Amino acid sequence: MDEIKEQAINYVMERKCKEGGFCFYRLEEPNASDTYYALSILNLLDNNFKDDTTAAYLRNLQNNHGSYQSVYSAFYSIKSLLLLNEESQCDPIQYVTRNTGIYNVDTLMDEVRSIFERMYYVINLCFTLKVELDERTKKNIIGFVLNLQKEDKGFGYTRSTLFETSQALAILNRLNYPIDILKTEHFINKCENPIYGFVNVPDTSPSFIEHIYAGVIASNIISYKPHYINQCIEIIRKCQNNNGGFSRATDGGISTLENTYYAIHSLKLLSALTT
Repeated sequence: MDEIKEQAINYVMERKCKEGGFCFYRLEEPNASDTYYALSILNLLDNNFKDDTTAAYLRNLQNNHGSYQSVYSAFYSIKSLLLLNEESQCDPIQYVTRNTGIYNVDTLMDEVRSIFERMYYVINLCFTLKVELDERTKKNIIGFVLNLQKEDKGFGYTRSTLFETSQALAILNRLNYPIDILKTEHFINKCENPIYGFVNVPDTSPSFIEHIYAGVIASNIISYKPHYINQCIEIIRKCQNNNGGFSRATDGGISTLENTYYAIHSLKLLSALTT
């Protein structure tokens, strides 16, 4: 792990922009998501990174009246500033609270990977900022999520996927819903694979690093111990490229800060299960 750690830190630092923020393709074009993933990786690897220009870049993602371009921009900015032990230029709670009503299927169908994605980011921010939601809002969000649980005990829009299930569990867990009654371990078990560790949908292949990450996170939330821990670790290690970053799959591909974050976070959680 020490060699992986050193290479990953070097990969991240080589993608720092001179005027603050990070960009995975190494141009002076910082973006919020790359900056969040970069800072998260450094935090996971116990690297005490501090940079005033990056903090300034992140503060500038917030408008003067406290709003952001999107929920995603708010998430990346707020969470990144907290990783730097810095604060937003304006109190973001009002903006975050205004976005807690996003639980209509029609408004979420455009999400790329998960119908829960936007909601997951909002609820994560509420938890981080200690926003206490009113009971009606909590009930509506919980009802929306539970309505998308399938017969196989997983969650998803058209069918259960491991990625959506992990986000559904994270939302419900943050809202103090008793997730143990949902029996999601049955779906997670079906997504386990002796070759890949985890797959996104049962009885499919191949798998990608975000699917392993989803499986590890979902398992961690419900205190489920995966059966193929070593295989997960091996697959993740094979995704690391010569530049120290991680690609989406073992057969090559470009490294990104997002995939590197999935890899490092997964390895840290899996390593704890092997000790």
